[in-house]
Parts: sequence; structure tokens; C-alpha cells
Amino acid sequence: MDSQYPILNSQEILEDDRAHVWHPMMNHYNLNKDPLKIMTHASGCRIVDSEGKEYLDAMAGLWCVNIGYGRKEIAEAAYEQMVQLSYYPLSQVNPQSVKLAAKISEITPESLQHVWFVNSGSEAVDTAIKISRAWGKRNGGRFKIIARYQGYHGATFGGVSLTGQTQRRLDFEPLLPGIVHVQAPYFFRSSAKDEDELTNRCIEELDSVIRYQGPETIAAFIAEPIIGGGGVILPSKNYLKRVREICDTYGVLMICDEVITGFGRTGQLFASDLFEVQPDIMTMAKGLSSGYLPIGATAVSDRVFSDLNSEGDTGFLQINTYGGHPVSCAAAIKNLEILINEKMVENSRDVGKYLGDILKRLNDYPCVGEVRGVGLLWGVELVEEDGTPLSTNATSKILAFAKQRGVILGKNAGIANGPSNTITISPPLILSKDEADLIGSVLSDALREHLS
Repeated sequence: MDSQYPILNSQEILEDDRAHVWHPMMNHYNLNKDPLKIMTHASGCRIVDSEGKEYLDAMAGLWCVNIGYGRKEIAEAAYEQMVQLSYYPLSQVNPQSVKLAAKISEITPESLQHVWFVNSGSEAVDTAIKISRAWGKRNGGRFKIIARYQGYHGATFGGVSLTGQTQRRLDFEPLLPGIVHVQAPYFFRSSAKDEDELTNRCIEELDSVIRYQGPETIAAFIAEPIIGGGGVILPSKNYLKRVREICDTYGVLMICDEVITGFGRTGQLFASDLFEVQPDIMTMAKGLSSGYLPIGATAVSDRVFSDLNSEGDTGFLQINTYGGHPVSCAAAIKNLEILINEKMVENSRDVGKYLGDILKRLNDYPCVGEVRGVGLLWGVELVEEDGTPLSTNATSKILAFAKQRGVILGKNAGIANGPSNTITISPPLILSKDEADLIGSVLSDALREHLS
């Protein structure tokens, strides 16, 4: 990797960082003696710190750098747009937002033809909440939204309210009223004899919750097609189709939160395609620009759009200063061009299967409870000898060992208020088989070190 970058005063940066920057998970770094690194440059799947150490980023930043780091074409597209039109709000038309919205409508499930631009996945989810409630007001006063335990839907107040992970909610309660949670199809820790039995249980619960709450009060059901930060939890093949049927039966909107799963992560452009469902609303961000610039979007069906924009209606009363920012849209357009033309979705599917086969060999370790995933989205759930979840501290030490060996992995938010015991793997979609081998080898060594 090119090392011609300015020399930094690392000590000064770290002192200013400690004095002024509030990081997430600060206690994690303090408790596990895994110090923060100054990351200075990156290319492909690799990032380099201020000491010149190179790492394979097996989390693509925060599940987002789908096309890999260092693509100059995106920098050039952003520069050209800054020079031409650096900013104007969507109270008027800018060509880049139009071009991007048309492309999103082309590649998402055909039910989705209208796009509202925001700045992040969290804002996309908040917008989906507001659209659902605005739609519900026009359809009998529906306002409740059903979400799932273990799901994650962002950092805004609305997103935290939908999130079903206790530790992400406690500090901010009481949260948004009108949110109801149901079980996720998490087979590994269920007592079901097979996935069909678990799917039946989940669908029966969803049906009964809608009936007990009153169908006329339910605006929407929201789900990540594959739960990401909650532990890479895949449903059965038919789960989302069954959810779609329940939503149709009771006139409830179906929202697919594809902030993590979108844009090739699963080996399909969208997980909705993988599970063959047509949502009424889809949220997206992360892979939309591969993290090069902040952008998110909420796409809706003709049905939802028409109900909120009928003649004489006030419309959807929200404005986002930077929504549809022309520079971010230009970067996202170039990102999608690269993603599709260079067949990164296909690489995600093919190398993802190869990576999955490597990771499944880890089942031989007694501390591995389950390996699960699809495409380039994988989780390795770790357990104690009695099958209970491995402690957060032990999981963090495994990650620290892997980092020392040059591979950056992630971990889930714990079940309920329990430990974080699933290692998450979500590399750029350009991952090679050699890099997949490295991930498997380092993780295997880390687990062996844990058991010794």
C-alpha cells in the first residue's frame, strides 16, 4: 500500500483525542487493554494506522464500505459536483438527486418507486416511522409500529424506540409510545425442533399481537431481513413471506430495514430479493455510498406515496437540510456504478460462500455454538462449556487478539441485557479468497488462544 502520507504527531493527536473526543464503547477499550489506533489511510480491504501497521478490515468500517477503500473515481465525482453545484435544498430540483432516485427505483424491489433522501440509516428509519404514522392517520388513525427483539434500527430517538436490544434502550427510557415488540426468528436459542416450527411460532405471535392490539391501530411492522448488530440472525426462507401475508391480511405496512443488508451484502442487491418479498417501505444507507459521504434514503410504494400526496392533502411535512445533497448523491451514483459494473454483488455471493465454508469449520471448537450467515455477512456465536453465552470480556479479548494479528472483526449487542458473544464479519464486497483464508486463520488462532 502507498505510504506517501504526511507524518503525524501521534502523541499530540492522542492527547487531544482523550481531552475532546467522545468515542462509542470507550469502556470496551479501557477494560480490554485494546487501545484506540489512529487510522491514517486505506485501500481495498486494508487500513493502515499511524505506526504503519496494516489491518484487514473484516467489518468494512461499520458494515458500510461495500466497494472498498480508496476509489479515486468517487473523490473525482464529488469534486466535480462541488465545483458545479456544491449545495441546494430539495425545495428545488438538483439533477444528481433525480438521477440517484431513478437508479434506486430501478434496482430495489419493483414495489418501491419513490425516494425520500436523508443523511443516515437512523434518519431513514425515523422517516419511515413518520411516513407510516402519516399514512396511518389517513387510513383510520393507525399509529402503532411492531418491531422485534434483538433488532437494531438506529441512533435517533425513534430508531432506539424500535430497537429491541435492552442495553441500547435503558438510558433513554421512556421511549416513543406506540411501539410493540415481538420475537425474532432466532433459531439457535429457541426450543424449536426446526426452523419451520420457529417460523410458525413467530407468525402466530405476530398475528395474535396484531389482533390483541387491534388491527385498526397498527400502522406498520418493521424488520431487518437479516438482523445485523443483534448477532447476524437469519430467518427461515419463508419467514418474511409469511410476515408479508400477515401484513396484507390486516392492512399493515411492511418496512424492510436494509441499512446493513442492502447493496450486495447478502449476495443479492437487497435481502428483500433474497427472501422474495415486496416491502411497502425500505430504509437504506451504508452501502448506498459505501461510507464515502453521508447519505441515506427511505423508499416507498405507489400506494403509500399516493395516500400522502392526494389532491388537497398537506403532503409529508418533513424537511432535511442536507437530504439529497448533490455531492453525496454524485458519490452514491458513482458508488453504485462501480458496485454493479464490477460485479461486486456476484463476488459477495461467491467469495461469501467460500468464507462461510471456512468459518463453518470453526464449529469443531467447543466454544463455537453456531456459525451463520450468507453472502459477506456472517456471525460466529460463542458459548461457555454449558452452552450459555460467552462473556463480553472473553469475546472482546478474542477480538483484541485478532486485531493484534491484523484482522479487525466486530461483535454483536448482547441478547436482552446479557453479554455480547457473537463475532460479526462483514468485509468489503471485493474480498478475495486469500483474504477470506486470512480471516478464517486468524479467527481460528484467536479461538485456540482463548481455549488454551
